Amino acid sequence: MRKITTIIATLALTLVALPAHAYNNTWIVSPQLTAVKVVATNAKTLSTGYALSTQSTGFDFVYTAPTGNGGKFAQINMFDVTGSLGINLAANASGTSSTGCDPQVLSSDTHTCFFRLDGVGKATIHATLSNVTSDGAFKFKILAGPNIQESGIAQVLFVAPTNKVVAVSATSKAMLGGAGFAQFKVTQDGKVAAGIRVAVTFKGVGSFLSTAVATSDAKGLVTVYLCNLTKSKGSSVVSVKIDGGTASAKSTINWVAGSLH
Repeated sequence: MRKITTIIATLALTLVALPAHAYNNTWIVSPQLTAVKVVATNAKTLSTGYALSTQSTGFDFVYTAPTGNGGKFAQINMFDVTGSLGINLAANASGTSSTGCDPQVLSSDTHTCFFRLDGVGKATIHATLSNVTSDGAFKFKILAGPNIQESGIAQVLFVAPTNKVVAVSATSKAMLGGAGFAQFKVTQDGKVAAGIRVAVTFKGVGSFLSTAVATSDAKGLVTVYLCNLTKSKGSSVVSVKIDGGTASAKSTINWVAGSLH
């Protein structure tokens, strides 16, 4: 009878779904969502998790454990992925680290990351996104062993960008037969926003626009050039619109002969 009981107990443990390396005694303990942050351009913290812009091409899971957890292991599980959203986690060629997931985990589940904290208990795991729309969403939680401890659950949503954009100068002058430029500043909640895409168009005289899609620089600035090689007199109105958003702005280039002064 004792032998039968032992066999049943062993079988039960085999059937329980355990996270990778669940019996490793160097796991963290008492995993908490407060230890991990989702970091991305235009990311907003919600009571239930995070909202990312539909412009997002990726984000970082930044994990900071309490003192004394350096070198220990943890696992992030993403689930309930909706829409056509694609998520690809950074992986190491071998083993685990604080910057990449265990490839043994990734080979069977691209939404699970088994990682090891660095010497001071931190880790930054990058995730690349594809097919991002407002229909996309996912949830995540932190797992730890050896007794399968779980954190609470966070929700990540994707929303249209709410950036503002204004023209640095409403009007400017440029020489006939040369190139003029228009400059715009992109902000988010009153602060300059880098890495934000804007769609660019123009009306009026001119030939070649430098780009149809521009991205704000570290100062939140977008600079667009327009050529007027035909030396046509008149003006051009350059317009930008936040890609996927509603905010827009315009700047006029007046083409002049002789001198700009």
